[in-house]
Amino acid sequence: MVTLVGHEGDLTDLLWDLIRLDYDAIDAYDAAIERLEDTRAKEALASFRKDHERHISDLTPHLRDMGGDVPTGSGPKSLLTQGKVKFANIGGDSAILTAMATNEVETEAAYRTASARTDIDDRLRAKLEEAMADEARHKQWMKERA
Repeated sequence: MVTLVGHEGDLTDLLWDLIRLDYDAIDAYDAAIERLEDTRAKEALASFRKDHERHISDLTPHLRDMGGDVPTGSGPKSLLTQGKVKFANIGGDSAILTAMATNEVETEAAYRTASARTDIDDRLRAKLEEAMADEARHKQWMKERA
């Protein structure tokens, strides 16, 4: 599934969508952690989940400073990200991690596109690039582990 997040014309819409995407990711992490058998994988995913919480904390002040409303939870896409994980549960830990890696591909792409915008300040760009790097690290770990 290809995400359109990152392509918004309005910067407040972009930040709102990125925050919502991180909430969706947190829901998927909760579903994966609940289903994984490998304790070390659960611990790694719990750490990655905290990165998504940090992304929300990092972006929220920027959105508020622009006068935007801040999402407080996940959206309908959460059903899809969790659904991948729940369906993958049939295939065990490897399938769950593969499903999670596909979720990270979308989130990394959204942050990559967002960080390339020309209408953002250096402080926000740094936060977006940091989040993009986190997503790449998560994805790589999951692919290697699966």
